Amino acid sequence: MIDLEVQLGKPLTWLSPAWAALCGAVASGRLALSGQAALTMLLTLLLADATWGFLWKLAAEREWPADNCPSRAEVRLAAPPYTVPGSPSQRAFQRLGEFLAWWRESFWPRHGSALLIVLPLTAALAAILGRRMIILTSAALAIVALAFLLRRRGASSLALQAILGMGLAWLAGHVAFGPLGWPSLLLAILYTGTYRACLALAEGKRSLILLNGSQIAVVALLIALREPMAAGLVGLSLLPQMLLQPYLQQGEMEIWYLRRMQAFLMGGMMVAALAIGY
Repeated sequence: MIDLEVQLGKPLTWLSPAWAALCGAVASGRLALSGQAALTMLLTLLLADATWGFLWKLAAEREWPADNCPSRAEVRLAAPPYTVPGSPSQRAFQRLGEFLAWWRESFWPRHGSALLIVLPLTAALAAILGRRMIILTSAALAIVALAFLLRRRGASSLALQAILGMGLAWLAGHVAFGPLGWPSLLLAILYTGTYRACLALAEGKRSLILLNGSQIAVVALLIALREPMAAGLVGLSLLPQMLLQPYLQQGEMEIWYLRRMQAFLMGGMMVAALAIGY
């Protein structure tokens, strides 16, 4: 009935919303070795990775059968009186009818039961974790809805996937334990750019300037925060990533590269989180 899988991390395997949420929790400076902290972290991981990830997979990655495409079925809706044929109002009602047909014939029979479980579970987890998490979850749902619309138009949603899988997951980990500060917010933004570059590489699109530049900006931020040791360690984690990048010139080496660089990136993220949190 339900398909809760860690989806946003693929094909990066370990670099995922779960790791981003853990780094955010560390950046809050309030993650402790206690039963309450462990339970809060577990609920946060379930929300930011499993439930958000399920909704993302459903909206932005699921392939729908061509014979149930909305363009081939339509629910007839009564347009308002005096609606001129071909007008924006008439086209809007036609598209709404197509969407309702797709929902009834394609989506609901396959995934309706799972959605009836995931949405209340998502709402319950957000409510348990507090007001800030409710706000973040509302933003996550808006991103999922926007990604769905972009997918229907054939547009790329990598940026939205990076925001959901890295930025919001990091913020979720932080606000689950304490108020958000600007250093953690900046780290979430910078590593969202890094994750966006990784997702692009996974699709064969090179964004090395964004990949390297965002991590260099993290080093600069740590120096500005007077954390030279952490800045040096993050810089060292970037060095092997850059040394491996010439292999990308051989063609079709993006997945090979991502699997070997992710440990260095994950280590740099955790060092940066520790630097601002403790």
